[in-house]
Amino acid sequence: MPDMLNVTIDAGVIAVPHPVGSADELHKYVDTLLDWSKLLDEPWVAIHISEGAAAALFADQLYPLRDQLKTLFNDYGIVEYDVNTVAKVADKLLTLTPSFETYYRVKEVLADPINTAPDIIKLTTHDGLQSDLARCVVLIAILRKHCQQPLAGHSLILRSAPKPIVNVRAQIHDIEHERDDLPELPAPPQFFDGEVLVCDDFKGLVGCLDDSAILTGASDALGIELAIKIALFKDDLEKGKEPDWAGAVVPKIGHGFLETCWKCCRDQGGTLSPKILRAVVETMLNQNMAAVHPLRVGKGGDDPQRMRGSDKAQRRDIDYEFHLHYWECAAGAVELGSVVHHNDFSIPE
Repeated sequence: MPDMLNVTIDAGVIAVPHPVGSADELHKYVDTLLDWSKLLDEPWVAIHISEGAAAALFADQLYPLRDQLKTLFNDYGIVEYDVNTVAKVADKLLTLTPSFETYYRVKEVLADPINTAPDIIKLTTHDGLQSDLARCVVLIAILRKHCQQPLAGHSLILRSAPKPIVNVRAQIHDIEHERDDLPELPAPPQFFDGEVLVCDDFKGLVGCLDDSAILTGASDALGIELAIKIALFKDDLEKGKEPDWAGAVVPKIGHGFLETCWKCCRDQGGTLSPKILRAVVETMLNQNMAAVHPLRVGKGGDDPQRMRGSDKAQRRDIDYEFHLHYWECAAGAVELGSVVHHNDFSIPE
């Protein structure tokens, strides 16, 4: 796997909407909550929530209690969802450990004024949620700008994200932390300036992931599968299709693929990995078949195609210099064999 992606979920995502204006608004709330629950079973992402999230929800009377949800569902005729399921998802998200503060070894920040562009803090009018969100935004911006542990891909999940990048400006009066990589921050009246990445749905999160970097940094088959799954997801988005993350079919990763892929990517810097992913996506979708040729037992054009039992060896052009070798299995599956240079006609059995 590549380094695990870390995301922080704002308490406002879990807060029961109040007041509820329509059944559609309630549907959207539940759909969003269930959408993010997909991440709970994903091995490549770690979800965090602030230590103060549950307290803020209780203080603002927005904690998704079962009785409250049951009343709302009955009032608005919501029958598609089970109250127990929704409440369990909310409880699970709110009790995730370690908390954002524990994971990043930050305790508190005292900052005032705090300005964000666009103004995401005022997306909620509830005091507890505003305060918790403002605190998280400032801490993430500080860590993203200064800490040695990169937060380049860290996303803050909001109920509504006007833009994917939010600029943060604040006067930092004090910060409590246990890190050794944070410098002295600008003291008032000077301002700290930073930014955070935000998204408000699963599509937005996956869409901003760098599948090429994940492929290059993969250390096992799971990392490669993740990069391919993201590439397939993005391909659907580009074509205006509705991606199916859970139902995506990825190829089997042959025992020699990781090593050959890594060697070729290393030699070419960052230019080859997106081409490899494009070739894999085209293979899975049976596209650009003019670039596919039988991988033969010899270099002769009339030599028979290499076989592994009933599986056929295929050679797809990545570009002029590099090629993707894979097995077209009898059962219809695809097994990636290797990434090779132009004059290499081998494929791991």
